[in-house]
Amino acid sequence: MAGFKPIYLLLIIFALLGWLAQWRLRKIYFHYLEIPNKRGKNGREAAQALLSFYGLDIPILETERQLSNFYNPQNKTLNFCKKIAETASVTSLGIVAHEVGHAVQDNRGFQFMEMRNRFAKILAITGQLSPLVFIWGVFFRNLLLVYTGVLLLFGMVIFALISLPVELNASSWALEALKEVGLADREEIGIVAVVLRHAAFTYVINGLQRIGTFLFIVLILTMIR
Repeated sequence: MAGFKPIYLLLIIFALLGWLAQWRLRKIYFHYLEIPNKRGKNGREAAQALLSFYGLDIPILETERQLSNFYNPQNKTLNFCKKIAETASVTSLGIVAHEVGHAVQDNRGFQFMEMRNRFAKILAITGQLSPLVFIWGVFFRNLLLVYTGVLLLFGMVIFALISLPVELNASSWALEALKEVGLADREEIGIVAVVLRHAAFTYVINGLQRIGTFLFIVLILTMIR
């Protein structure tokens, strides 16, 4: 295999790990979505209880997209898919507690949350453009476009690294909040921890994929030069 570089293998491994992490997360997510929680509270009710306990007044909206659950720091809303909002499941408890955790981070000025919010809008655009800018630069032999593409890719690496402590902190907060508010007992909290641990692993893999892609691009530049 002439010219084979270890970085090629890393890219393949990270891609496979990303697929495996997403597959495993979906399996656990949907499995515990069918398991009722002992308090009989659906996602919307659990979210309202958590928000009330922490003195937050944040609208709860339903989205049509499956698996689309997020806190929007731009308009200060919690967004849950119909299954999570209306199902009184163990998965619903974990998901809503995690997203309410992001609302608490935003309200309390969590440093990494503020950094992510500051860069999110611009990086959402540049993240989509960076591969195109790099490819255009290579195709037209324009070094300015090439290095601009590399710089944009590096920005996505930084964004992924900033996001990791935000997600880990929200998951940790979620487990404590469910216990403190009395929405879940020890057994259910253990299950929620499994769901959130797998969700966190997808962010770790995403960060590694970003780093791997960046190193791969740098390697191509080195070979070209």
